[in-house]
Amino acid sequence: MWLRLMLVAFVANGVGPFGLKVLQSEGLLEGSQYSYLFFWYLGGMALAAFFSLRGWRRLRVAEALIGAAMGACSLGGQAATALALKTVPGHAVFAVTTGGTLFVVATAGILVFKERVGKYGLAGIVLGIASILMLGIG
Repeated sequence: MWLRLMLVAFVANGVGPFGLKVLQSEGLLEGSQYSYLFFWYLGGMALAAFFSLRGWRRLRVAEALIGAAMGACSLGGQAATALALKTVPGHAVFAVTTGGTLFVVATAGILVFKERVGKYGLAGIVLGIASILMLGIG
């Protein structure tokens, strides 16, 4: 079950920003970015509520608060991305938002949580940096 949920999260994580890029490229970003984000996150909240109420296990208050905080941070990041797309080209916006996330997570893991980066972790970081560079070139 965990793998299926991680795959859903992986795909959903990329679909939201992709929708912003589509809106920008079609000239529809101005005025529709907030309704897009509202319905995107409402759908995510409804999906989470469905699985929570489905009876897997009882949802704890702390879990709900952490999920709400994570959703609010994600929404804030997507709203900032939408605002940046109004004046900055998409290849630059997505390189900064994706690269910034990769940098913060990798740095925090190594410095704050004292994680050791193995060969697969290093490969993931290198591939992430390579994809950001290719996005910036294109």
